[in-house]
Amino acid sequence: MSSKISNLNELCSLVRDEEKISAGVLGMIGRFDLKRFLKPLSGFKVRGIGLMTVLSALILCRFRGLSIYSMYRSGQMQIDENTLYRMMNHSQMNWRGLLLGVAMQFSKIVKQEGGDNQRIRCFVIDDTLIPKSGRTMEGISKVFDHCERRLVLGFKMLVLALWDGISLLPVDFSLHRESHKKNWGLTVRELKRLFVKKRDPESACSERFNELDMEKPAIALQMLRRACKHGILASYVLMDSWFTSDMMIQGIRKIRKGMMHVVGMCKKDKRKFVVDGRELNSEAIIKLKGLSKKNRHTSRKYKSEYIEVDAVYKEIPVKLFYIRYKRSKDWKLLITTDLSLSFCKAMELYHIRWSIEVFFKECKQYLRLGQAQNTDFDGQIADATITLITHLILSLQLRFQEYETMGGLFRDIQNRMIQETLHERIMKMVLEIIIQLLEILYLDVDQTIKLMIANGQNSNQEKALLMVVNEANKLRKKNKMVA
Repeated sequence: MSSKISNLNELCSLVRDEEKISAGVLGMIGRFDLKRFLKPLSGFKVRGIGLMTVLSALILCRFRGLSIYSMYRSGQMQIDENTLYRMMNHSQMNWRGLLLGVAMQFSKIVKQEGGDNQRIRCFVIDDTLIPKSGRTMEGISKVFDHCERRLVLGFKMLVLALWDGISLLPVDFSLHRESHKKNWGLTVRELKRLFVKKRDPESACSERFNELDMEKPAIALQMLRRACKHGILASYVLMDSWFTSDMMIQGIRKIRKGMMHVVGMCKKDKRKFVVDGRELNSEAIIKLKGLSKKNRHTSRKYKSEYIEVDAVYKEIPVKLFYIRYKRSKDWKLLITTDLSLSFCKAMELYHIRWSIEVFFKECKQYLRLGQAQNTDFDGQIADATITLITHLILSLQLRFQEYETMGGLFRDIQNRMIQETLHERIMKMVLEIIIQLLEILYLDVDQTIKLMIANGQNSNQEKALLMVVNEANKLRKKNKMVA
């Protein structure tokens, strides 16, 4: 993989700078015209306080990086904390529509400011762990933590985000539970203690609760259709190997008559592709095409060799790139439905997917994603939505502050993306070294980088680096024994 990841903590400066928050960021709230999206519930008030006032207070808590309780007790907020919780737990609130509306407003504001320069737009689909400690939370279950390699209490959060060429915009999300066949990993006593709430079957939050036990690929396709219906469009959908399946590929290609193409890593399992009129799995394709040096190509940019194969998968024409990095024995499979893509372009597009890992890290580390202890599932949906809306507002502030200065005079410079500070250039060099080390040790670069970025917790990053060191020691001992 490439080391082209920059701005790992790009929201950090805004979140920590109190002057920027008061002088600039809060002014962005008015630009999104949130009141317009709350009109369907204009008659609903919490103790005489309007929805817009309550929503602004909730967003302000995220700007400060404080919980509702801390904001109220510190005297920085005059609204009673129970008033805020009542709004968050209200089952008629259409939080999904609010987030979609804010994402649409983001694109509209950027276009008005002249910042939409016909860049390639991509949808990114991925999920992340939302750990919890409360065992009475509605809908809670044991979910698998891929970093710790064990089951933990919490939710899995599936996110659909849009990369517009500069910023990653959260568009939609859903919460899921696992361990269905084993009482969601809970004991009989714990099941009886779970919070239970009766909802109107027609309410917006009832739909979100029903998504808990639905398959994530099916929900992801619904999100894509919904986003396109609201005019949020893209050319590609980027996924990792967990989501790249025949169901996802077929579903995506049916949206808007094949408007979007798929670019994703794919597992080298028993699935078969039609190559030269024969049904072959990945191992057979590599043996068939890889024996001849004519079929093998070298990429200096990505320090790898690759085999490019035109194939058909479930009646859909696809292009397969089998990739082997320097000193690695294993081949990786990158699949795309866009037959015009070259290897370098496909890799460049896929690396955009890493931006969602940075997004998860920022939301957890700076915006308190997943830290709500609300037992009401509606409150959990509200908490996550407010986090994503806050991220959108901060991203807009950062974009006009950092990315698009001096108007048309610097349009050509804008195409170079984000201004690189000395720290960011050093981080790129460090990542380059880590990636080369991983390739030497035959470790999965994509999964290890994901592990290092995941959850925004230093302990996980340290464990990932420790894993690299341990593997290096093992390899060193093995070489000594051979010598």
